[in-house]
Amino acid sequence: MTSLNGFDANLIGCGVRLASIFKKELCLFYLASDQRQMTPEAARQQLADYRLAVQKEHPRLPVSILSGNHKPTQIPLMLANDQEAVLFVAAASSFRFFARPLRLSPVPFLFIDETQPLESYFRKIVLPVDLRPQNKDAMMWCIYFGRYNQAETVAIAANDKHQEYRRQVNSHMQQLKKHMLKFNLPHKIYKGSRSSLRVHEEGLEAAFQMGADLLILLGSSTVTWLDRLLGLPEEKIIRKAERLPVLIVNPRRETYLLCE
Repeated sequence: MTSLNGFDANLIGCGVRLASIFKKELCLFYLASDQRQMTPEAARQQLADYRLAVQKEHPRLPVSILSGNHKPTQIPLMLANDQEAVLFVAAASSFRFFARPLRLSPVPFLFIDETQPLESYFRKIVLPVDLRPQNKDAMMWCIYFGRYNQAETVAIAANDKHQEYRRQVNSHMQQLKKHMLKFNLPHKIYKGSRSSLRVHEEGLEAAFQMGADLLILLGSSTVTWLDRLLGLPEEKIIRKAERLPVLIVNPRRETYLLCE
């Protein structure tokens, strides 16, 4: 997701790395609007310049460009269904702009600090696991990074007091372990100290302590007026994450699987 400004280079660098990991095409996308000063022709020319620069450095990587005047909420389904997008890379500072599209998206959003060169190689992942059944969608991305990038997953289980909640969390962890062992992927599983409501914060702290280079979160299932006023929990985590990339999986709809 480019803005055609000086920070696009770091976003594109992240996209190049991910496209290379998953052996996919990199698409440079620009959302045009009536409020922006740049003409469609100028936008496409700048995207074409970006593509040329990427192709010079990575001649074997397929790179395409796409721009259009769309409603932000239309972007995820349009790109996922029409362009077969599997992952969106966006600037951390643009979370509020993409918050509503994310809640409609069948494809995860990866938010990075666009002001800093990417240091992550996506080799050590922290996954906080709460009681929600949609955790299986977030787990799939740990498996993808493990299979394609030899990444290690460190899963932190919520520590809920309610017996049924504990049972649900334990079930998720058993499923994760089963898949990790099936593909012989490196992993560690820890029992956290916080409940399902706070385990995501614990995950961020653990990621810093372990020197992880990716945090995978399940996004908010419900959004209240207070969330809209003060910001979603995942927005606060992204703000605190600094140079740590944060992958947000939408729990509000079924996530598309990565084609192999």
